Amino acid sequence: MNEDEMERIVTIWPDFAPGFACKAGDCRHTCCRGWEIDIDSDTAQWYLSLDGPLGDELRRKIQYDDGTYSFRLMADECCPFLRSDGLCRLILSLGEENLCEICTMHPRLFALCGKVELAGFGLACEKATELLLAAKELRFHAEGGYPSFDFPALLAFLGHPVPETWLQPPARLTGSQMSFLLAQMEETEPIDSAWTQQLAALRAAGGSLLSQYEQLLAAQGGEVGKHLTSYILYRQLDKLPRYGTRALASYARCNAAFIYLMAVLLQDLPEAVRRWSEQIEYDEENTAHLIEACGDEPLVL
Repeated sequence: MNEDEMERIVTIWPDFAPGFACKAGDCRHTCCRGWEIDIDSDTAQWYLSLDGPLGDELRRKIQYDDGTYSFRLMADECCPFLRSDGLCRLILSLGEENLCEICTMHPRLFALCGKVELAGFGLACEKATELLLAAKELRFHAEGGYPSFDFPALLAFLGHPVPETWLQPPARLTGSQMSFLLAQMEETEPIDSAWTQQLAALRAAGGSLLSQYEQLLAAQGGEVGKHLTSYILYRQLDKLPRYGTRALASYARCNAAFIYLMAVLLQDLPEAVRRWSEQIEYDEENTAHLIEACGDEPLVL
């Protein structure tokens, strides 16, 4: 992949992207609950123009506030069109092609890094997390049929090569490092009360988790930890001009370490990734706090 080829690149995707498909009713943590669901204006106007019982229901269940259309969530914070079996009534009635933009695109995410658009999936999605953790190699490809390349090659092309150790979670943690990680997570705005309770449980367990952390890293294998750390960094590469490589790499390693600590607590690495993502990755203020805090932490890199 040379610079002339990269000039023609529109978007870069992880190689596992073609395997993505919504788990729909098989998903344990639907993206149709717990989030405000905005509706783009064109789709909202079309929904509101529909005839019949579905059109009447849409008009009752769409609200307009401060220039934005959104669905009126139910008391349990579910979308009003989410069925009890986890399927979407709008897809079943109108077809997937007629969903609003946010429902069509989620959990796909895009960010510009210089002349390159970096695409991927938010790890709050079960399927995205499963694909990342199951990948034998974390490789990327440019739209247009170019050969795939590994993450260090992408960093080198962008002018930000890093040592290999920066793409791995710390092999072991000290008590002070664990305390630092928990203190920073406790400073973030909690997404729900369960997050606060999980942090308290980690704090209570204290040093007893440190040996289990090392054992879990070893059991999962080095490639899984490298994939996770690299992908966390990949998702923040658009912030290179603001924070620099070292701070972002430190952020990635700190968060990968925290995820493994959470996985020890939950006995479930995919769920630890998902919980971390919905708390940190989807909250710009929480992400910024951790980049700034971890970038100043001398113990990590």
